[in-house]
Amino acid sequence: MKLFIIAVLFVNITAISGGNFERSEPDPVQEIEAVIEILFDGMRTSGGDMVRSAVTDDVTLQTVQGNERVDSDMNRFIDSVEQSEPGSLDEQLTSLTIHVDGNLATAWMDYNFYYVGEFSHCGVNSMNLLNTGTGWKIFSIVDTRRQENC
Repeated sequence: MKLFIIAVLFVNITAISGGNFERSEPDPVQEIEAVIEILFDGMRTSGGDMVRSAVTDDVTLQTVQGNERVDSDMNRFIDSVEQSEPGSLDEQLTSLTIHVDGNLATAWMDYNFYYVGEFSHCGVNSMNLLNTGTGWKIFSIVDTRRQENC
């Protein structure tokens, strides 16, 4: 009788849970979106440590201007974020597409950038991310900037 009761309980628990007792793997797209949010939240709050936590130590930062690529120093960028007034740097995404293949991901996003509440420019960010084993990190950022056709 006890075996019968245990079997009935098991069947009921299995039915209620859908029979899925395995832990589901984290969704890499959600994890990548969270890292990107941390980067932009860090900019908005003047949080240099937040920005640093979203990127690798050797992250590259570049802007495409016309037919040329302009390299920037990420440490100088983070210094400028830390020195800005909280709320003065507001990069708002208008779209986001993420592609993942194993430990490599690419994120493409359109954005509008506001400085102290005023529209400054728009463009596209292209970010490459690496799953480091302890989480996703941005290792390359390339952006465009324009003030028309936003």
